[in-house]
Amino acid sequence: MEYLRHLHLEMGQQCNVRCSMCYQTDFAPSSRLADVAWKENLRSAYPLIDTLVLQGGEPTVLPNCRELVEMVIRDYPNIHLETVTNGVLWKGLWEEAFLAQGRVVNFSLNAIDPELYSRVVQFGRQSEVISNIDRIVRRRREQNSKMVLRLSTVVLQETIHELPVFVQWAADHGADEVIFHIDPVLSARHEDTKFVQNHISAAYETAERNPQVKLYALNEFDWYYAQKKNIAPVRERSLFARPSSPCSVAFDSLFVAYSGIARVCCKSWYPLGNLCEQTVEEVWKSRQTVLFRQRMLELDFRDCPVACDLNAAPVDHRVAIARKAYWSLRREPRKAYRKALRSLGLTTAQLDLPVQKS
Repeated sequence: MEYLRHLHLEMGQQCNVRCSMCYQTDFAPSSRLADVAWKENLRSAYPLIDTLVLQGGEPTVLPNCRELVEMVIRDYPNIHLETVTNGVLWKGLWEEAFLAQGRVVNFSLNAIDPELYSRVVQFGRQSEVISNIDRIVRRRREQNSKMVLRLSTVVLQETIHELPVFVQWAADHGADEVIFHIDPVLSARHEDTKFVQNHISAAYETAERNPQVKLYALNEFDWYYAQKKNIAPVRERSLFARPSSPCSVAFDSLFVAYSGIARVCCKSWYPLGNLCEQTVEEVWKSRQTVLFRQRMLELDFRDCPVACDLNAAPVDHRVAIARKAYWSLRREPRKAYRKALRSLGLTTAQLDLPVQKS
């Protein structure tokens, strides 16, 4: 257990916005991590870990997530907090806690153009999110906080043209990092390859003009899109540093979904145990965990996404998708079916609101 350093908890599914590309299938307040998991079965992990990542849904609307933050601030000064938020309600306890013990706060902005943002992020209130971003940048500077501000977006067909715009906006507003998330289906849907690669190239150039902003996963999207379209990437993958050794996450990290199912990280799909039924010690030493680590030592990345920047030996993307589907169907078949429909763009998390008559 002394090797456990990073704990990632999905505290629930409740959210105050509805994003068009969201993979969630249940937004009910009841869809949350059971108290027995984070209050009892994970209790012995808190004194050991360095980083606690909090995830929703939307963390700022989850009562159990707020309670956990209060507990960390009160009892565990050793823990550095990280989270991903849509930013609408980023104030009060959240702002104060992260200025004090925060390592990274990730604002999922998803679009810069206000009209495009309103289509992608239903109920998002972009102006308030931007105000919250600007305020925390100012307060971080005033308090000399070490917290890193990251902005993220999921690459979609309708947001491809914003790749360079997103990087420049982040630089202009004082962000430290930008990450482009890749959806296995939606991110490669655009058929105009020249259009896509022109904007990938412009994003590379914008990042080079703003070296103060650390850029994540643009090269992964570049490579992934090229693989899907059977063309050469804008910049060869060999130009970027790639790992050649086993992923360290398999040996020092643990991700717990709101159902209690534990995995090595949020990107992998191989189950290690269930924290609603087992202690963290039992999961950490389980047969499944040992097997996953043995595979990792052999550079066997069969249960890892091919686009992950820590994947030293990607398998064929069809193999990865098939294995992910297998484990998802085995664990929660109904949820997996609904999630597949959403990932294929056949359904959406957004609500069909009635048209108001004038």
